[in-house]
Amino acid sequence: MKVQEELESLILLLNQKKINYTFDFDTLISPYPWLNISAYSIAIHYICPSEKTKYWHTPTSLIDLPLTLNGNKIIHLWQDTWVNHRTACISRIMGVLGMSEVIYARKLTTKRIDIHTLNNFLKKNHTNLPTTAKIKFGLYLENELYAVASFSGKRKMNDRDGLVHQSYEMIRYCNKNGTTVIGGLGKLLKHFIVEYSPDDIMTYTDSDWSNGISFEKLGFKLLEQTSAFTFYWNCNEKCKFTKVEMGNFPVYNNGSNKFILNLNTINV
Repeated sequence: MKVQEELESLILLLNQKKINYTFDFDTLISPYPWLNISAYSIAIHYICPSEKTKYWHTPTSLIDLPLTLNGNKIIHLWQDTWVNHRTACISRIMGVLGMSEVIYARKLTTKRIDIHTLNNFLKKNHTNLPTTAKIKFGLYLENELYAVASFSGKRKMNDRDGLVHQSYEMIRYCNKNGTTVIGGLGKLLKHFIVEYSPDDIMTYTDSDWSNGISFEKLGFKLLEQTSAFTFYWNCNEKCKFTKVEMGNFPVYNNGSNKFILNLNTINV
């Protein structure tokens, strides 16, 4: 099966760790294959668009899918994300399976980092490309960087009564490949809050991968589930683009969840 060849490095790792899995197709749900790891309640939906499947893609094709498949949490893994960020994808999947090396945030030191350090870390360890960020922190053990968080600058917002408050956005959080930093997200958030005293912090989670439960555990509240973002698939390059080009067809992700952490009663 072609998909088994494309996912060979993941399959080899699952075999090495003696994790059982199956490949399944259910054309009533999707034209794409499913890698089911039922013992860990995970189903990886491997999305590899082609001319044959392009008409399946609509703004709600992923959003309308169930949150679980036969009791397994769904991860939507796009072919180009896998090809271009394979190590980060494997790390993220292993993290979901509880197979990462664990390090505790209390053993790490928070430091401010520059944009080059942030971008180099994200290019190696994140499944999305780096974005602009004004405020950047990292967690270090001696000289080794284990996690990063980036934030926007201050944004002045008005609440429903016209009162001004200071809002920030958390743009990225990322662990080093192969590692789960227990308490890392919370430690970096607390450091940011102490330094900048925000009234609230907003963030978005990619629904292809996550429902954002790690943010809810830290006190964030779900504001809304955003609609799917439109990309344009190029069959020759097997890649998504954000702009329309001749021969490309639209595909849609699973949207995102917008969360907010209120730190001032004027926002409640």
